[in-house]
Amino acid sequence: MSLSSPPHADCSANTLLGWARRIWLALPVVLLPVVLLPGVAQAGFEVCNDTHDEQAVVLGYKGAADWTAEGWWTLAPDACETLVEGALPQRFYYLRVETPGWSFRDDKLPFCITEGAFRIEGDDHCARRGYRQENFARVDTGTEGGDYTHYLSVNLQPVVTEDAPPQAEAQDLGTAVFQGCRRQAAPYVSYCTFIGTESRYLVYDDGRTAPRIWHLLQDLPQGRRFTLTGVQEDVIDKTTDLVLQDVHLEPLDRSDRLLSLLQGGWQAEADADDQFRIEGAERVSTYAGAETTVENIAIREACGTEAGQGPYLYAWDTISGGGLCYRISRVSEEQLTLVYLPQGKTLTFVRAH
Repeated sequence: MSLSSPPHADCSANTLLGWARRIWLALPVVLLPVVLLPGVAQAGFEVCNDTHDEQAVVLGYKGAADWTAEGWWTLAPDACETLVEGALPQRFYYLRVETPGWSFRDDKLPFCITEGAFRIEGDDHCARRGYRQENFARVDTGTEGGDYTHYLSVNLQPVVTEDAPPQAEAQDLGTAVFQGCRRQAAPYVSYCTFIGTESRYLVYDDGRTAPRIWHLLQDLPQGRRFTLTGVQEDVIDKTTDLVLQDVHLEPLDRSDRLLSLLQGGWQAEADADDQFRIEGAERVSTYAGAETTVENIAIREACGTEAGQGPYLYAWDTISGGGLCYRISRVSEEQLTLVYLPQGKTLTFVRAH
């Protein structure tokens, strides 16, 4: 498989199809067979912009090592670009299109993307790695080894604001820990993150959340609990696209103080290579310097079937959805003792300096 280079994919020249249309109009009928012969599409995966606006396109595919996203290609109206050259080694490819004024219909298949020219391997832990996670549409080319042309209008429709459906009723979503905001250069969308109990909320600066709320988020203290009210839109596993309508700071309680004590790096007393770091409500575990897991955490008064002997530390991830329960036996500035449940195994950690 040979991929064309996104930075050169501005398609400023007319495509072969566009030239064929012009020659069709200019030449006598008797010459049409001569014109059509060289008009055969180049083998590969070709994308054509059959809309009246310039469109920005990202390609997703299964690479040799992992799921991969690559972009951006900019396609002028009536222009085409071969994103994968030669015989197609796979049947399925994935696309995302981002253009103001157009709504993109995806298939809820997430990849990691970013601004500018990029190639990103792996489709998990996007925010942790400094990317944003967005949904792609799947394109079925029909068979491996052939060539295929996809038209962008299949997944696009113009946004008509006057026909937009009424906004869903806001819900009280309970409390969540504010993880911070990530600003993106235009035209890409900045977002803020809250981590609740088994839910992760992303609030985008895309006009759906009121400007006063968005500006308020920029000054919120990281690691504090807030009560959220809003509308949940796209939900992928345990991550929710949230249109936030109200946010209130919760008074400090025991869970806030414990979470504050847990911030920073820790290492196992029995094995200095076994470490983790807590930032806000996120725990990143490493062994010998290599990242092993990224989990979200919450301080709870009950965890699973355990209650009454807390507080408990609940750790969960957005990929598998699985969770782990620990009883917090002791915590200070320099030492942490957890009891892994339900086995009852004691784990002792000291502050990593």
